[in-house]
Amino acid sequence: MATFDDMAIEGKLTVYDKGFDQDSRSYGEYITRSGDIFSPRIDNGEPLRLECEHFVDSIREGKAPRSDGRSGLRVVKVLESLQKELEGSRRLDGAPLG
Repeated sequence: MATFDDMAIEGKLTVYDKGFDQDSRSYGEYITRSGDIFSPRIDNGEPLRLECEHFVDSIREGKAPRSDGRSGLRVVKVLESLQKELEGSRRLDGAPLG
């Protein structure tokens, strides 16, 4: 599990080692696991400024940006797929769409 808070000065990203492990002594039972918490160092640069600077540098140097149109298309396809799955699960539960 992970949380991200872009407004935080420190601890913007926190990764929690939580999950379920299958109990090898029994069939099909799971036990919960709660382990370490890790918060990597993340620079406090302004995200939009950094993105724009990278874009301008890519143009000046004639290099491909880290994320191009193909990368954006892949992200949109994943998000659309997730949205369809979410809407499908709501219909099965009888919950209203919206």
